[in-house]
Amino acid sequence: MREFISDLISDDVIENFNVPDFEQEYAIKYPHEKMHIQFLNSAQSSIEYLQLIGRFIDHDPDEPDPKYIMNRWNEFSEVLINFLTTPRKIGDIFTGKMKSQYLGGKDVAAQSFSSMSKLSLTYDQGKVHIAVGFVDLDLLLQAEITQNMNFIEQPNKFIGYEGSVYAVAKTNVIKEMMVKKVPIRSIIEVWFSSVWTMETLKYFEKAVKSVLQFGDAPNDGPPNPTKKELHPKVRSLISHWNKSIRSPKSHQEAHKLWTKTFISEDNVFFIVANLVEPRDRVQVARHILTGEFPLMDDQPPKNLIASITMFNCNNGILPHSSNEFMLQMMPMDTILSKNQRKEISFLNAIYNFLENAIIKVCNWLSPLEGQAGKIEIYLHFQPVTNDNSALLASIRQLDPWIMSWSNICDYFYVHDFHKMLRACSGNDTIHIMTSIDWFKEVFGAHIMEYDGRVRHGMLIDAQKKISMAEKVVDPSGYFQYTNVISHPYNIGDISAMMMVKENWQNYFFKDQDLNIGDFSFIPYAHTHKTHTLLNICYTYNKKD
Repeated sequence: MREFISDLISDDVIENFNVPDFEQEYAIKYPHEKMHIQFLNSAQSSIEYLQLIGRFIDHDPDEPDPKYIMNRWNEFSEVLINFLTTPRKIGDIFTGKMKSQYLGGKDVAAQSFSSMSKLSLTYDQGKVHIAVGFVDLDLLLQAEITQNMNFIEQPNKFIGYEGSVYAVAKTNVIKEMMVKKVPIRSIIEVWFSSVWTMETLKYFEKAVKSVLQFGDAPNDGPPNPTKKELHPKVRSLISHWNKSIRSPKSHQEAHKLWTKTFISEDNVFFIVANLVEPRDRVQVARHILTGEFPLMDDQPPKNLIASITMFNCNNGILPHSSNEFMLQMMPMDTILSKNQRKEISFLNAIYNFLENAIIKVCNWLSPLEGQAGKIEIYLHFQPVTNDNSALLASIRQLDPWIMSWSNICDYFYVHDFHKMLRACSGNDTIHIMTSIDWFKEVFGAHIMEYDGRVRHGMLIDAQKKISMAEKVVDPSGYFQYTNVISHPYNIGDISAMMMVKENWQNYFFKDQDLNIGDFSFIPYAHTHKTHTLLNICYTYNKKD
C-alpha cells in the first residue's frame, strides 16, 4: 500500500510530505508490540494517502457527496440542500442550521478531560467566576489572581455548573486531592491517564471518601452555589468508584479498552508526524496508543492498574467513549515558549507545565499556615438552560464578574443564547467562550467552496502563514512548520475561514447591544483537534 501511494505521488505536481517513519521508530523501541506497530503502519499509510487529496484539490466531484456534506455541515437535511443548491456567495449564513442538542447523551457519554485549550485569565481577588460546562479545572491552570484592596480578605469563588454527571464527580475528587495536597503525579494520573500506580489508587480512595461526606444537593432544583453538595446521580457514581477500588481492572485491559475509542485514520497522528525528534515521535505515539500519562515504562507491572474513573462507571456512563486526547487541551503557546527540544522531551515539558500549574492551584486552595486561601471551588451537576429560570436567577444574584461558557454557544440558536446570558448576567459580567462549530453556519469557511482555480493558491497562502508564525508560536523547535503534514482541507481552511470570520461575527452579534472585547482565532498549534477555534469575549454592560 505504501509503495503504491509513493508511485502515485512520485512526480513533482505536489510537494511530498516526507512523512517520518514513526512506525519503524516505534518498532525499534517496542519490538514485541505487534498490534501497536501494525496500527501505526495503518496510521502512517493514511497520512501519506492524503497527499492525493492535495494533488486534486482543484477538481470538483461530479455529484455531491453525502458523506462530505455531512462532515462539512454536520447534517444532511433538505433545508441544507436547498441552501447549497441556490445561488450562494462567500460569507452567506446558513440560518436554517439544525443545532445539536446541548445535553444530548451527557448522562452517559462523558469527556475525561477538556478537548481544547483555554484562555489565560486574570481574576481580581474576591470576585465570582461561574464556569458553565467546565468539564475539568483546566481554566485554572493558566489563571492568575491579582490583589484587590477592596476584597483583600476574601477568596475568589469558582462555581461550576455541568450537565455531565461524570465531569462533576471526577472533578470534585480531583479538587479534593488538590485540597489535601497529595503528590502531584497522582493528581495528574487521575486527571489524564488510562493507567494508575497503586500509590495513586491509595490517594484516590482517601479523596473519594472525603467527597462522599459532602451534603446532599436537591434532586429537582438549583443547588446552593457556595455549599459542598452532591446531586444523587453524582453521589451514586462516586460511591460506585469507592466500591470499585477493591477490584480494579489490569493495566493491560486499560490499554485494550483505550484503543477501542479511536481509529488509525484519526487526526491525532498528525501530531506525531510533525514532531522533529524521533524521541518525541515515539513517546507521543506511545501515549496515544496506551493513554498513559506520564508513560509508565519505568514502573513494574505489578504496580499498575487501570484508571478507576475511566473504566469503572455505573448507570451506562461511558467516559472516554470517543477520540479525545489530553494533548488537545494543552496551552501550546505557554509550553512551547518555556522549553527547548534539545533540553527536554515534549511529554516531559507538558508534565512540568501541569506540575507547576497544579502546585499553584493546590496552594490557592490550601495555603501555608497563617495565609488566607485565594480560591474556593464549588462544582454542581445542574444544566444551565433558558428553561431553568430559578438557576439563572440564582447565578445573577451572585453578580459574577466572569462567566465562562466553554463551547456551549455552538449548541444554541443565537437569539436563545443571548437571552440566557442576559438572564444570568450581573452588573459587569464578562462572558468568555470558544466556538468550535461556527464554520458550519457559513458558506465559504471551507476551501472546496471556492473556485477550483484559486484553491491551490489558498493552500500555499495558508502554509506560508503557518511558517511565518513559527518563530512566534514555537521557539522551542519541537515541531516542523515548513511543510505541515495534515489533511489539505485542514490547511486550506485556515485561509478560507479568515475570509468569512467577520460575516459570522456580524451574525452572532446582530441586534445585540453590547461591548465586544475579543473575537479572534486561537493561534495555530499542531496539537489542536481543530483549527477553527474562535475565542469570544464580551459584556452586555455598555459603560466605559
